[in-house]
Amino acid sequence: MNEKSLNGLVVAMGKRLQAEYIEGAIPYLREREPELWAQLEALDGEESLESLLAYERLFFEGLRRYISYLEAGRQAA
Repeated sequence: MNEKSLNGLVVAMGKRLQAEYIEGAIPYLREREPELWAQLEALDGEESLESLLAYERLFFEGLRRYISYLEAGRQAA
């Protein structure tokens, strides 16, 4: 796979991630994970590399929880 193909694949994966998961994850986090959401909001106001990295880790943890929630719903159906 050449670099151009890899870049296209990464862009496509990012678009799919955003369309399928991130748009649903934010309302999920607000409603079902209020403590995690509050931590994200607090980190969002800080301007340091450490805060950015903590925000990223915490957001992906929230995204993992949201995907687990979706999977549980699919298995129950």
